[in-house]
Amino acid sequence: MIVLSPEETYIAEKEYPDYSSRLDGLRGRIVASLPLEARMKILDVATGSANFAIELAKKDPSLKIVAIDVSDSMIRIADKRIRERWLDTNITTMKMDATRLEFPVSSFGIATNFIGLDDVAMTRGEQGVRKAFHEVARVLKPRGYFCFTVMPPEEAETPAQKLETEVYTHACGAKWFPVIRYQEYLRGAGFTLIKRENFYTGKKLRPEQARREIAAAIEDAEKHGVEVIPLDEVWKKFGYEIEKNGLGHCSRVVLMMARKNI
Repeated sequence: MIVLSPEETYIAEKEYPDYSSRLDGLRGRIVASLPLEARMKILDVATGSANFAIELAKKDPSLKIVAIDVSDSMIRIADKRIRERWLDTNITTMKMDATRLEFPVSSFGIATNFIGLDDVAMTRGEQGVRKAFHEVARVLKPRGYFCFTVMPPEEAETPAQKLETEVYTHACGAKWFPVIRYQEYLRGAGFTLIKRENFYTGKKLRPEQARREIAAAIEDAEKHGVEVIPLDEVWKKFGYEIEKNGLGHCSRVVLMMARKNI
């Protein structure tokens, strides 16, 4: 059965300040679909502010989660969020590059990533994404799982979703690839794709909210030495369409669940 996007509504201004951390329960719904087992050791790659790692820990307190990110500022934010929720015994953060994982072979039962591979592409390029898949395979136990979410541009179902992938790629090179490319990366790293599933929020950004999100993305990319397009130029190119259609904000994500072949 083909499931299309629910009708999208705009994020209310009063819910916008902490909306990114909640996403209307999107992360929790994805976590519920993962093949988790008690006391499993999990690697959360490119964790950002650790919202997904926190959702994993809330699902099962016996899980031991290592959350890594290349950004010092993101690790500081992640540590604060984790402490505020009294989850520092469940989640350990480490500054680490996803393309150079500092763990022994067969360290984890499952690796996860929630909407972070675009940032790997931004800072390390397409070859960096490919290398990250190989590194994840190396540190997973035999038959371990790699579960990650992406926003393939060719599968956008609404103008707002289409704009989301186009705007950030243009502004700072935070790039999503077609599904077939991620499947190639998986095969090349020794994985078999066993499941894919769409998840929706039904929400999108208002134009003024979109400007703030784009500006923040540009600022963050500059901190990593990425060449960016100034906000005014980005708005000149996309502003009319954003004013007309809004801008997607994890409105539709695709969970890809793969298993290591050996």
